[in-house]
Amino acid sequence: MELFRAIPSSQLVAAEKGFRRQSTIRVPSNVPYVVDNLWESLRPKNMPSRRHAIYASPTPELALQNASAPLADGDEYVACRVIVEPQKIRIAQLQVTDARYHSDIRLIGKWISQHGQELAELSLDQKQKLAPLFMPGLHRRELTELWKAHPLVAAFCAYVRQHSSFWSSASDKPQSSDGELFFELVGDTDTYRLEVI
Repeated sequence: MELFRAIPSSQLVAAEKGFRRQSTIRVPSNVPYVVDNLWESLRPKNMPSRRHAIYASPTPELALQNASAPLADGDEYVACRVIVEPQKIRIAQLQVTDARYHSDIRLIGKWISQHGQELAELSLDQKQKLAPLFMPGLHRRELTELWKAHPLVAAFCAYVRQHSSFWSSASDKPQSSDGELFFELVGDTDTYRLEVI
C-alpha cells in the first residue's frame, strides 16, 4: 500500500532530502493527555508510538484534506508520496478518521466522571501524586509506579485495560479507507522521503 502526506510547498526541498524519527515526544493536540498516556501504556510492541509517529493517508486526496501544518503567506499544500522501506516502519490505521473520535475517549471520560467525587475528596498531597496521569508524556514506567502506589489509579488502569479497543481495533495492514493512519520509523537512523506527485 502506498502512503501519502501533504506538506507546505515551502518544505519540499527538505522533504526530498529525507526525515528521521522524531526524537522528542509529540504532545497530543487532539486527545486528552490522560488518554494519550493510557494508550501509550497499552501499546503493543509491534505498533507505532503516536508520540513519535508520522501521520499519513492512503490517498493523495485524503492527505490534502487532512493537512494541518501551518502555511506561510503564499504557501500551499502539496501532496507527496512517502518513500520508505516497509521493514523500516511500524504502521497502524484506525477505524475512525481521527483519534479524537475514538470511543475510548468517552469510555475514559465516563470513568473519570463517575469517580469525580472520589477524586475531588482526595487530599492535596494525593492529588499531586495523581497529577502526572493527567499531564503530557507520562512514560509506561511512571504509569506503572502510579498504578502500584494508588488503588484508585490501579482500578482506573484495570478498567481501561479491560475495555479499551484502541489498539485491538487498529490494523497494521492499512486499507484504502479514511481511517487515521500513522507510522513510526523503527531505527533512529532510518529515514523517509517525500516525492511530489
